[in-house]
Amino acid sequence: MAHPIVYGPAGSTYVWSARLALAEKGVTHELVEVPFGEHRQEPHLSRQPFAKVPAFEHDGFALYETQAIIRYVDERFAGAPLQPEDVHEWSRMNQIIGIVDAYAWPSIAGTILFNRILVPRILGGSPDEAAIEAAMPRARLCLSEIDRLMEDHRFLTGDHVSLADLMVIPLLYFFGNVPDGRGPMGEHPKLQDWVRRMESRQSFQVTKPPPF
Repeated sequence: MAHPIVYGPAGSTYVWSARLALAEKGVTHELVEVPFGEHRQEPHLSRQPFAKVPAFEHDGFALYETQAIIRYVDERFAGAPLQPEDVHEWSRMNQIIGIVDAYAWPSIAGTILFNRILVPRILGGSPDEAAIEAAMPRARLCLSEIDRLMEDHRFLTGDHVSLADLMVIPLLYFFGNVPDGRGPMGEHPKLQDWVRRMESRQSFQVTKPPPF
């Protein structure tokens, strides 16, 4: 059986989420690096026609969209399940994943991290400070809601890691390591403790992207 392949840049939060899911299940995989910018060109467009990352392949089965990939990984491979059986925890997991896709990724990754990290370090430009400032209220609201929805659990939806944790940790790890995110993250000690808990997991250590 061939190892799964993940296509995309290691520093992408969504690529990282897919790799975290594989690592949590103990599945060896291959990362085919697709540098930022090349995801809009062939051959990547043949894998993901919407020019997004990651794309995924396993035994000839091709897939894209991070939610679909991580659910496939959880259902296809043995290991501790990453989706709760309890309907309330399962629904909360899906709610938090929805917050990531609809609100947290566009504000935190698509605007703040893009301007603060990619623009100066990869693209050679200057950050759009007005765009960063405009995105901060939505980013703060995302932190507040994830903190509230976590309640008193050890992980975001309960006592065990779920797909929600794997979708959120790349965003909050990166956000907490840029100046714009340190203050907002400091307002949520519970989330800071959760980040440290996630950082200690082997899945995090073996998939953590190299510094930009």
